[in-house]
Amino acid sequence: MVSLTTAAVEFSLLEISGQDSERLLQGQLTCDVTQLDDTAWAFGACCNAKGRMVANFMIARHDQTFVLRLPQAMLEPLKQHLGKYAVFYKVSLEASPLIRAIGQGNSSVNAFQWNEGLPIFSFEDGRQEQWNTSDRQPELDNPLTDLAWAKADIQAGIGWVMPESKEAWIPQHIGWHQLGGISFKKGCYTGQEVVARLQYLGKSKRQLVRIHSSDEVDLALMSSVTHTESDKSVGELVSWIGTEGLAIVQGYTAGSALKLGETPLDHAEAVFEETEE
Repeated sequence: MVSLTTAAVEFSLLEISGQDSERLLQGQLTCDVTQLDDTAWAFGACCNAKGRMVANFMIARHDQTFVLRLPQAMLEPLKQHLGKYAVFYKVSLEASPLIRAIGQGNSSVNAFQWNEGLPIFSFEDGRQEQWNTSDRQPELDNPLTDLAWAKADIQAGIGWVMPESKEAWIPQHIGWHQLGGISFKKGCYTGQEVVARLQYLGKSKRQLVRIHSSDEVDLALMSSVTHTESDKSVGELVSWIGTEGLAIVQGYTAGSALKLGETPLDHAEAVFEETEE
């Protein structure tokens, strides 16, 4: 079993550059990269033909270079997936060697900037993420631990696709549309038909739920979420740190008694208000 009590997600950068970089990504990602400028970042995802996420990420751009910030474990799978299409475009896909530093700032928006060629991501909850070369010291007044960052992601309702959950979820299952990670106005992209059908012709029965246990336990990603009384499986674990995490739950209603494996949950709440999709 993978211990998630102290194993916060590590992140990396995938850089996609070249004269066709925008064309490639516009045809593969859920977000509208043509609307990105060099002052803000956005959430996005890359899906297979069935609308299931290969990976999700934050994305920013500087001229013809796009920077995708995603879990380190998903960088190579996404690079390989996009590489199948990149051969038809004048682009390069490279893992960045930059090192991440994190802290608490005072931003109230999701902002992006290049600082002498080094990316800085600011979050609307005040967090800041700087990427530096190994010989450059980060300039952070209030550093954060990886554990504190992971807990802040949980509070913000940000769930990440990991190797265990690759191609398991449609973006709406983790509320990616609520975070602006899906454009329903852009043209076609791989998986778009499935994602759009769920938005306009149906209502997702699966919902992102923030969960809590009174006891600190070790849990593996994709652990089954069950109803306490019926013992029926109704979902799976997206992320978990110590006593709290995120789960995708089918047919969730407020007050539902849930458990993770044999661990009872003393609190559960929908991360986003349920909307027609």
